[in-house]
Amino acid sequence: MYEPRLGVIKELVEKRFNVLNIYYDAGILTFEISDDWIKERFKECILELKKIGYIATAKRSSYGTVLIKVYPYTPPQKSSFKIPVVLVIVTVLTVAVDGFLRSSSELYKVVNVEYGLQQILTQSIIFTISLFSIIFVHEMGHKVSAWIDKVSASPPYFIPGLPGFIPTFGAVIFQKDPLVNRDDMFDIGVSGPIAGFIVAVAVTFVAFETAYWIPLEEYNNVIVEAFEKGAVFYNPPLIFYLVRSLYGNFDTVPFFTSVGFAAWLGMVVTALNLLPIWQLDGGRIFRSFLTRRQHQIASYVSIAILILTGYIFMALLVIMLMSRAPDIVPLDEVSPLSKTRKISIAGILAMLVLSYVPLTTF
Repeated sequence: MYEPRLGVIKELVEKRFNVLNIYYDAGILTFEISDDWIKERFKECILELKKIGYIATAKRSSYGTVLIKVYPYTPPQKSSFKIPVVLVIVTVLTVAVDGFLRSSSELYKVVNVEYGLQQILTQSIIFTISLFSIIFVHEMGHKVSAWIDKVSASPPYFIPGLPGFIPTFGAVIFQKDPLVNRDDMFDIGVSGPIAGFIVAVAVTFVAFETAYWIPLEEYNNVIVEAFEKGAVFYNPPLIFYLVRSLYGNFDTVPFFTSVGFAAWLGMVVTALNLLPIWQLDGGRIFRSFLTRRQHQIASYVSIAILILTGYIFMALLVIMLMSRAPDIVPLDEVSPLSKTRKISIAGILAMLVLSYVPLTTF
């Protein structure tokens, strides 16, 4: 399977690495090299190999050398945009209907007796744009990162939800190419949550700007009346408290419109995706620097946190999926995650703490 291209393959590898030996291992063309730092050169080699229909892996041998194994490569097929476009339209509709239902609630007349159709439509539009933007930008963060790293990926597949409950279950992008190294794994994993978090923060400010600010002495009476009208109040993420502190005037309390729920849900999506569970974005982020065993432990700790904080259904779903999820490693298993990315883990953990929303109250 190598004969027509063997000379080209050898040239591509030998001009980038110090080759000690070339042989076939179980029929796989193998180059033994003495180089220790291969990250950039190996990525260049992969790009060149793909052009002639091959791909490679890099692993450390028991002797301390690096083994580069070359395999045939079939380029992924181009994605159809028909289904993604339909799902986008349906998801926008479910989000819009959900926004209208939430904005039509009688509880807003508790704080604004003049709340009517104009306010309902305005809040519905703001809600729809806000929530869809969080999910869309999150997925496009992944898509752009994959494009930068030259990893083939599908368009985002949005998942419609149930208006009045959860308007959307987010979206997914299917990776079609293997990741070259740990940096790529980290970047593609973290790009979505960071992009979505930035938009969610912006939506949080919109929520505060559109909220009804109630005098502190009237707040308890408003809450009691809202409960009587069927209102449900969720635990706010920590970042809500930080944004609230920027507004001052602590004699008043914000009573959020439906946009507040969009901001809240955006934070929930961000936080859950950052957990170090393989099926989630956090799985890629943390697997990029943890061993397989360490990552398994982190996943089970995350599941325990989900159960303790009220996300029981999600925890059960993750447990079922984990048993079928293989450990996916980059092609380059030799090169470590870059130092700057390791340092940025502190910021990712801070983002997780700021956006995590416990559903249970201790």
